[in-house]
Amino acid sequence: MDLAILEFVQEHLRGPALDAVMLAATHLGDLAIVWFLAAAVLAAQPKRRVYGIAVAVAVLATAALGMLVLKPLFGRVRPFEATGFMGLLIPPPGGSSFPSNHSMVSFAAATAICCLPKGGRGVTAAKAGAVTVAALIAFSRVYLYVHYPTDILAGAAIGVALGLASVWAVKGIGERLGRRKA
Repeated sequence: MDLAILEFVQEHLRGPALDAVMLAATHLGDLAIVWFLAAAVLAAQPKRRVYGIAVAVAVLATAALGMLVLKPLFGRVRPFEATGFMGLLIPPPGGSSFPSNHSMVSFAAATAICCLPKGGRGVTAAKAGAVTVAALIAFSRVYLYVHYPTDILAGAAIGVALGLASVWAVKGIGERLGRRKA
């Protein structure tokens, strides 16, 4: 099923305009710069600081788990290597395919952002934007033939869990520190 989806994307969706969009999307996920920027913007606002810290923690914890534990553990060969695909639009990424770190990190950060308390249109737009960017980054990895769809789905699921865990942990630590000061 993974290969059928990859082939469908290549045969029916790939084209010059979408190539440019997907290259831009995947680069948004490189080094998690977009997510660290979001974390910095949130952390600069006293009422949202804890969420900015949670986004940064989610990104760092997820990236470390993926690169240091999960990818070496599973060692899945990337689809372009397994199939001999020659149409890569980016330099061949190193490391294994499962799970997608771009997806894990993006969904961890987006989930932490989605935990922001209600706060009007700006917060709603930030949440919708974060999920949209995460989904676009994740899809770009399939479009670019560097991840299987199951790498993306697993990465997204793990990312959501770690995003929630990061918010829970950061808020808990903040509450404990607040009690000590009182």
